[in-house]
Amino acid sequence: MMQSISDKLFMGSLILLMIAVVVSGIGFQFVNWRSQVTDELDEETKTSSARKKAVMDRQDKSLKRVLRSYLFWIAIAGMLVSVLLSRL
Repeated sequence: MMQSISDKLFMGSLILLMIAVVVSGIGFQFVNWRSQVTDELDEETKTSSARKKAVMDRQDKSLKRVLRSYLFWIAIAGMLVSVLLSRL
């Protein structure tokens, strides 16, 4: 009984984690990612280091949005509770 509840809670939390990452973090940027990076680089020089810096800045901003998301932390807490329930 407890194992079944733990399994369902873990799977629900995993799904919530994936939703949180897509909604808060990457969004749907991967669809037109190359065009967004190119647009950002129009003002900058077209050097390789500037391109890498723009990509890294975008990734950093996405990661910060994910870590500030309540859905992310609810999903992590659900996973931890599910692990604790499976140990009982």
